[in-house]
Amino acid sequence: DRVLRAISFLLFGATLAACSDEPRSVTGPASSSAAVPVFAAQGGGNGKSSLDLVEADYSLGLLDKENANRYRSYAVFAPEKLPQKYRSAVLGKDATESMVRQVLEWDGLSKSTQQEILNLRANGFANLKNTFETTHFVLHYSTVSTSDAVPAVDANRNDVPDYIEVAAESWERIWQRQVVELRYPAPKGVSSQNKFHVYYNKLSYYGYCMPTNVELLRVSPVPYGTASAFIVVNNDFVGFPPNDEDVTGTETIRSGALKATQAHEFMHALQFAINVYGSSWLMESHATWAEDAVYDDINDWHWYINTFLATPDFPIFSRYLYGAAYYQNYLSERFGVDVTRQIWFAHQTRNAADAIRDVAFGGSWEGMKAFAPAEYLHDISDFTTDRPSVVESIRPLRSLTRATHSSYPVSITVPEDTRRAPNRAPWGLGANFIDFTNASGSLTVTFDGVDGFAWRAYVVATPRKGGDATVIPITLDAASAGSITVDGMGNKWSKLTLAVTIADRLGAAVPYSYGATIARDGTIAN
Repeated sequence: DRVLRAISFLLFGATLAACSDEPRSVTGPASSSAAVPVFAAQGGGNGKSSLDLVEADYSLGLLDKENANRYRSYAVFAPEKLPQKYRSAVLGKDATESMVRQVLEWDGLSKSTQQEILNLRANGFANLKNTFETTHFVLHYSTVSTSDAVPAVDANRNDVPDYIEVAAESWERIWQRQVVELRYPAPKGVSSQNKFHVYYNKLSYYGYCMPTNVELLRVSPVPYGTASAFIVVNNDFVGFPPNDEDVTGTETIRSGALKATQAHEFMHALQFAINVYGSSWLMESHATWAEDAVYDDINDWHWYINTFLATPDFPIFSRYLYGAAYYQNYLSERFGVDVTRQIWFAHQTRNAADAIRDVAFGGSWEGMKAFAPAEYLHDISDFTTDRPSVVESIRPLRSLTRATHSSYPVSITVPEDTRRAPNRAPWGLGANFIDFTNASGSLTVTFDGVDGFAWRAYVVATPRKGGDATVIPITLDAASAGSITVDGMGNKWSKLTLAVTIADRLGAAVPYSYGATIARDGTIAN
């Protein structure tokens, strides 16, 4: 049966507050709403870090501003001071998001809380007595501290640890790539006389970028301001996972993690020079993209892809922010590498979603429909032309498939979403994928979505003998219904996949129905 009844609550689901593409609040916690699904920021599917736990309770109103900011600093500088419920052994990706929120809330904190935080920072950097300078950077580190010293290896015996020499060479490569070649603005306040400062400290995170000297320039139509910055990088990356340069994860000099982290954090410093009030989703997905833009062969970011792939039905801006570098790669490969920079400058005057819509898609979300089959096929260079990553040998890419059918006929109605039984149907700018296998002859696939939404549908035909899949659009009528017949099943094609998406922001877990029937003969026809 066709799904005809429009469900009123679906019409406003994607417009509810707390979408993670919105610019940051000038003060106060990140807003949260049960209506819009959001993944934890740090764990990458491995659990929640201390900062995740603190931010979750703060957004729910379980922590006040004073304690939230004290606990943010404890999580970074003194984890032993955290209350037990916020202690976690999970190693986090990046503490930048929490540090940015702390800076933006600074003026609203009591003098005693401010002083405690300043004391924690000072104590955290007190052991970093050594410095090393490059053309654009000053590196602060320790060789003697029992807690903060970088690895002592010094193969050329020049009294500069190899870890710092790798870091220094990396910094200048990152500057050349991000500032000179990709044309992002240099960090605010940096000049030949005023270099950028980096600190190597023991952390439960890869690193973070701390904004300083924040200047709010405008509050409407979106908050817009700039900031200078400094960066803190993990001093040894002991315990962090392997990547395609640190293939075992036990190397003394974790050069891959070091380089990727520096590329990530420096992009934050460049973002702060454009708009420090930018969306956290855009900020982190873009900085993770920058790791690959500088170091295409390290692929540390692949650890976060599966958490992104776990929720194809979610709105793109509510999907896991570090894994959403997958989407940033899609944009830069389809529309040119400069599209990410242009999006950031557009974000000075509009929210992140509108910036992407206007810059990448010409003001309409219609072009977003192509992401659904591209996501299903993993159609970005990391998986089409690059050599396989060690990460996927440890954690294979998870399936995007909602359901698989191998007997026919098929007739399925995806029901309305409830709290007790989520339907996992697409939100606006989300998608579902259904596989049809074990078919021979001609296979007819039908689709019918609830009326009133920008439904788009495809079938992806997988060749039986290998090679590239074929993506075939399904023409839908005004009632969002359509069908397609594909012949050669079992001979030419081993599998058909129905890919359905909503090419607009409107829609929340929108129901639909689909079906499949087999005939002995047939041709591809709409």
